[in-house]
Amino acid sequence: MKMKKLQFCKSLKKPLFIFVFVLNKAWIALQDGYEQWKNLTFLQKVLPWILMTAYVVGLILLNGLREDHVIAVGVILIASYSGPQGRKFLKFALPFLLTFMVYDSQRFYSDWIRGPIHVSEPYYFDRTFFGIPTNQGILTPNEWCQLHLTRALDLLTGFAYLTFFSIFILIAAYYNFYLSRKGTCKLTPAQVKQKASSMPWAFFWLNLIGYSTYYWYAAAPPWYVTKYGLGPARLDVPASSAGCIRFDEILGTHFFSEMYGRAADVFGAIPSLHVAYPLLAVFFAFQLGSLRVFCIFFYIWMCFSAVYLNHHYILDILWGSFYALLIGWLVYRLNQSQEDWKTEPQIIRQSNRKKNSRGNNT
Repeated sequence: MKMKKLQFCKSLKKPLFIFVFVLNKAWIALQDGYEQWKNLTFLQKVLPWILMTAYVVGLILLNGLREDHVIAVGVILIASYSGPQGRKFLKFALPFLLTFMVYDSQRFYSDWIRGPIHVSEPYYFDRTFFGIPTNQGILTPNEWCQLHLTRALDLLTGFAYLTFFSIFILIAAYYNFYLSRKGTCKLTPAQVKQKASSMPWAFFWLNLIGYSTYYWYAAAPPWYVTKYGLGPARLDVPASSAGCIRFDEILGTHFFSEMYGRAADVFGAIPSLHVAYPLLAVFFAFQLGSLRVFCIFFYIWMCFSAVYLNHHYILDILWGSFYALLIGWLVYRLNQSQEDWKTEPQIIRQSNRKKNSRGNNT
């Protein structure tokens, strides 16, 4: 019992040190921006501290606090009290930070709410509709790729999996912080700003609908079938980096072993959010008229990487692509309704002015 308490205290030592450091930095930011602090409402002053402290305390009680949690908390606290520029950054970053928190929280409850796990259905779907005839029989695209591995593709696809999240954020940042000031040939800066500001929140809602699917249609990824077969799902299986491990082996790194060591759910293959993010970027690229070719390449690159690295079936890709288009369309309709709501009073005022001017003339 004493050993467990000692280990528990040791595991908290580093995260708590970082948390105290972050709180200190946040306090310094408060002192530097004292004038800005006085302009904040009482709720703006205390709410970030209350929420973030509750979040950290909750993780401590669940024995799940890590350094990256404290960094996320620190970013939110510092940005909350860093004046208009900090709040502008927080407005952009908050959906991504919330997505991280929701994803990470799944490790505490996923086994309790997950429905039946589908192991064979996705496999047979791909073999039926996308099967490749070979001397060994009909293979799924994943199985065929595993017979045609190259070091060059290992590096290219591994790099795609390593950077896809960062690339999406950089695209969103480009739209929100650069293109929103410059505008495009078809859109004014104000129009770009309105459309681009919804991109991070579209990302958040895309993830929520994706995470919910993990539980009402839990599905095993292709690497699971390769290692454990098509029998009943095993709940004791750890997450695997699958083909990504070849990237680490070539470069002598541990990127993917550490990344997938923190995976929240093994049976979350459907939908493929790896390909949903790039397609969502494609949707916004066409809405804003910028980076269209790059985003299309990004999407195709991720689709191939997901299959080649044995992480997703084509079914997963189709499902994730549908979700991306659905969320993109819903956000587009919301933006349109907001524009109509803003322009409608102007039209009414203009018509009233015309009526008044006609009345005065008569």
